[in-house]
Amino acid sequence: MCLSSPSQAPDQSQATESRCNGSCSLDKNGNRSSSTTSSSSIINGELKKRGHSTVARQTKVPERELDDNLGYKEENAVYKENAVKGNREPEQPQLFQDPEKEEEVYKPQIRWPDLGAQTFLHVGALYGVYLLFYAKFYTFLWVVGTIWVSGIGITAGAHRLWSHKSYTASWGLRVLLAFAFSIAGQRDAYTWALDHRIHHKFSETDADPHNAKRGFFFAHVGWLFLTPHPKVVAKRKVIDMSDLEADAVCMFQRKYYIPLFALCSIILPVGVPWYFWGESLWMSFWINFNMRFTWTLNVAFFVNSVAHMYGNRPYDKNIMSVEAPIVSLLAMGEGWHNYHHVFPWDYKTGEFGNYSLNVTTGFIDFCARLGLASGRKVVSPDMVKRRAAKCGDGTRFLDDEFAHKDQVWGFGDKDLPREDIAELAKMQN
Repeated sequence: MCLSSPSQAPDQSQATESRCNGSCSLDKNGNRSSSTTSSSSIINGELKKRGHSTVARQTKVPERELDDNLGYKEENAVYKENAVKGNREPEQPQLFQDPEKEEEVYKPQIRWPDLGAQTFLHVGALYGVYLLFYAKFYTFLWVVGTIWVSGIGITAGAHRLWSHKSYTASWGLRVLLAFAFSIAGQRDAYTWALDHRIHHKFSETDADPHNAKRGFFFAHVGWLFLTPHPKVVAKRKVIDMSDLEADAVCMFQRKYYIPLFALCSIILPVGVPWYFWGESLWMSFWINFNMRFTWTLNVAFFVNSVAHMYGNRPYDKNIMSVEAPIVSLLAMGEGWHNYHHVFPWDYKTGEFGNYSLNVTTGFIDFCARLGLASGRKVVSPDMVKRRAAKCGDGTRFLDDEFAHKDQVWGFGDKDLPREDIAELAKMQN
């Protein structure tokens, strides 16, 4: 029974796609424009030269070495890594669809066992909230502690380590994170990371497992009990997962997920309060399983829903993910989502914020001091500012010390740019 994410095919390899294509600027007609321009005569001359040298270049440069990850749509993406693993030439994108092969119409179906599981979890969670007012104080402390531990398993483990490889963890830390993630109960780390890599690779397309364009409810919880889009199923077969397949800890947790789920997510959280301080087993179950499980599930999926809809887009205004401080507070630093989708390899998943709004970063930094974590990947401030200036919505610079250096009071101000003055003069004439 799937409680948090759908199942997938076992064989994987990587898909390659570019979403920004090096420029996020738009011209006055609403079309994308390059960062540099040239005259039409130069372009025509270059095209003629390229035409004369096409044959020569094709004989010198193997096709597999060409940069083919720019300009293709998601459904035409070329998967070079998949071809290399099989020692064969990469397949070419199908630019023209055979009219006889009509695209299959996707009609989502309800997976009733998964819907039943979600209903049981959420209704039971409400009952658990009611029982929490009558539980012992140690039970309250225990459920808060298990929520935090399992949250670290999600954020520092399944997300920043296994999904994005944003840092390197020692064997002992990986075991600890696998244990913590098993308490969360959101399937095994391999499956979680697979769908998350697909989400980043094909965000806001039909291949996105929880595509935010299909609405808040679907992005938040609906995708858990609806049949996935055929493109999601297809992409699960091409995303490269070889690094996790080589991770013994990750694969152990995947192989023995069912007994680990029973032990770590049900027996341990429910049994400890009953055994050590005499809490009612009935109350402990609804509080420490249903309520705890549903809380972590919904907080994690606020990232899929809230953090894709409500907030600013300082780093890329052309994508749906936003900066959501409230989600960062609840999800231990996972709400700086516009930044995270632009720079998914940064172990901090955000540019600003202290440890209070990014507990996971503090945890990883602490582990690094102990020698358990290394290779923390970051983004340089210059790279962040360049991307924000090029693609952002402008909110990144509102608090910058130079934000208002070029402001003017109106026509006649001596600081009015020369090009503006020249254009105004032409308009008056």
